Amino acid sequence: MSSITIRISHLIHAAWAALLVSLAGMGTSAQAQDPHWSQFGASPLNLNPANTGFFDGDYRFVANHRNQWKSITTPFIGFSGSFESSLNALSKNRSRVATGFVFNNDRAGDSKMGTNSLMGNVALMRAVGSDSTHFIGGGLQLGVTLRSIDYSALTFDEQYDGDVFNPAMGNTENFDNNNHAYMDIGLGFQYAYKSEQGLTIGLGSSIQHLNRPNDGFFSSKVRLYPRLQNHLSFVVPLTGKLQLQPSALWMTQGGNNELTFGTSAQYMLSELPGRTYAFAAGAWLRSGDAVIPYAGILYNSLRLGISYDVNTSDLDRASNGRGGYELSLSYIIKKVKSTGIKPPCPLY
Repeated sequence: MSSITIRISHLIHAAWAALLVSLAGMGTSAQAQDPHWSQFGASPLNLNPANTGFFDGDYRFVANHRNQWKSITTPFIGFSGSFESSLNALSKNRSRVATGFVFNNDRAGDSKMGTNSLMGNVALMRAVGSDSTHFIGGGLQLGVTLRSIDYSALTFDEQYDGDVFNPAMGNTENFDNNNHAYMDIGLGFQYAYKSEQGLTIGLGSSIQHLNRPNDGFFSSKVRLYPRLQNHLSFVVPLTGKLQLQPSALWMTQGGNNELTFGTSAQYMLSELPGRTYAFAAGAWLRSGDAVIPYAGILYNSLRLGISYDVNTSDLDRASNGRGGYELSLSYIIKKVKSTGIKPPCPLY
C-alpha cells in the first residue's frame, strides 16, 4: 500500500472519529432556535464563515429559498443570498484572503415574526504541504440582525365574550416593542484534502452567536445560545463520470441537537469546455424529523438543487408527511487563469 493511500485512509478515519466523538453526547434530535437549511452545503456562508472563498474561482453567488409547513399552518418562508470574492490568487503565496456577505430573511406564523440579517465575512485559506493537496482555513462573521413581529394578527383569551370570538373586543396585553436589532458574531474553521485521483474530504466546525445577543422583544433579556455546527463531506470518484458525495451535519444549540446525514451521486454527462453537464440525485435523513430526497443539475459553473422534507416525526399526523420544499442556486465566476493549484470546492 502506498504512503498516499495510507495517508488518505488515516484522514478518512480521523474525520469520522471527530464526528462520532461529537455525537457521543448527543440527545434526542430537536429543532434549535435558528432557521436552517436541508441542503446545508448549498448555503456555504451560513454553514461556516471559513467557507468564504473556499472554492475554485474568483466570485461565487448563492441563493436559497425554503417554504415549510404550508400544509398545516401559516408557512415558514426563508430566503438567503450571498456573494463572496477572493482578493488574491492562491498560487502567489499559497494563501488566499476572501471577503463576502450573506443576507438572510425569514417569516413565520400568524404574527409574521420576521428576521432580517446582514452578515459580513472575512476568511483566510492556505495550502499546506508542497503538493498543495491539503488546505486549512478560518473565517470571521460579523453583522446585524433585525427582528420584527405584527401583534395585530394575534388573538387572546379575553377577546372571547363567553360564547364566540369577538375581534372588536380589545385586550390588556402590554407589548414593549414590535422590533429590535442586535449585533452578532460567528467564527469557523475548515480543513480540506483533494487527491490527484479526485478524492475530496471536507471537515469543518463553526459557532454562531458567540456574543450571546439579546433576542427578546420585552424589557427582560432573552439571550441566544451559541450554535455549534460540525460538518463533514466527501467526494468519492467511482468511475470516470460517476462520483459519490456523502455528507453529515451535526448542530447543537441550547441543549437541542440535530443530526442530518446522507449522500448523493453525481453523473457527468459532458465535460467538454463550455459544455459541462452533470446530474445528481440522493437523499438525506434528519434524525427523528424528516427524509429529504434531493435532485440537482450542474451546467458549467451553475448549480441548481431542489429537495423536499418528507416529515417522519409525530407531526406527520397533521402534515401527512408534507414538510416543505427547498431550492438552491449557485454560480461561480473564474477570471484568473489556472495555475495548477486549485482549492477544492467541497460538496455537502
